[in-house]
Amino acid sequence: MTKHSMYDGPFTGGKDEDRVAQDIVEKEAWLRSFGMAPYTSPSDYNISKVNKKRAESDKKTNSMFSSPPAARIILIEDAAQNLPACEKVPGVLSAGFKQHLEGLKQDCLTSVNWSGACSQVSHAIKQHTIDKVVILGSASIFSHTGEYVFWQHEMGFVLAIFELAKQQAQSKKTRTPKLYFQDPSFCAADHRLLQDLGGQVIQDPEAFMRYIDEKTLVFAKCPPLTMYFQDLLQTRPAVCISTDLKQTIDGALYLQSKYSDFPPNFDIRGTAESFMIGRQKAELHQAMHHLYPSIPDRGLDNFLVNMWVYWQGEKVDATREAKKVGKLGNKAKKWLESL
Repeated sequence: MTKHSMYDGPFTGGKDEDRVAQDIVEKEAWLRSFGMAPYTSPSDYNISKVNKKRAESDKKTNSMFSSPPAARIILIEDAAQNLPACEKVPGVLSAGFKQHLEGLKQDCLTSVNWSGACSQVSHAIKQHTIDKVVILGSASIFSHTGEYVFWQHEMGFVLAIFELAKQQAQSKKTRTPKLYFQDPSFCAADHRLLQDLGGQVIQDPEAFMRYIDEKTLVFAKCPPLTMYFQDLLQTRPAVCISTDLKQTIDGALYLQSKYSDFPPNFDIRGTAESFMIGRQKAELHQAMHHLYPSIPDRGLDNFLVNMWVYWQGEKVDATREAKKVGKLGNKAKKWLESL
């Protein structure tokens, strides 16, 4: 794919480098609190700023988190007082972190805060035999722009989706589905972590060529528009949970007219229409107000903002199931508005 000029140079997510460095130090401290080796993949980011922030953090916390030499990235072997002993290899899943993510998964499956979205997904997959769950673009927790607050809750939701697929397979007495992840930002530490969580990392474009078919559930939160239209929509997954297709068409048409991302003759609207043939859809509504009560903008309370579930429906039951899934979303939306 063509690289935009706006992406030239190290990517910092719109933050200045000092803010990024501070976020990295906070994220590493958070990882260490669960016994994970605090690690940040250097990539193309100037890690020296992080070393400076680590040193400042050491002074504030009376050396609770020891700052490694500049020649090393991070591999802290000594355990700080009042903190669990850390794994020595970045990405190896600690017992504490496993328990934390398991708790978030169970919260998604059982809490009223998540019942709307999980019920919608469950209804969408119940008429299919899902043998693969493919997660596209889940982002690296170890990258210099990785935001751990959103990452942990998105991972909890992903693991809950996978659990729903496994429960469906068990009820139908079919083989247990497999979990796959694909993101170009993954480093070796991500590979270890995702494998320890029961997943497997696959490479682009392998995800689209070998793993997505009529027995696949795809979860792709905010995928790049080029990948969305040229790759994902060309596949035929049983269930696709992704960005609102209708809203992305205008953005894709703009990129096609202003940049070289899309070939001039690529039919964006036709691709979207072809993808929707025989497919039902419903908007996912899920509140995060209980996680961020201090955020005044209600738009940020919705963890799955602009996310929809698209699924292939059986002709007899398609209309009934579409109404049922839609009602679940409306119920969750009304609950959110009442907060």
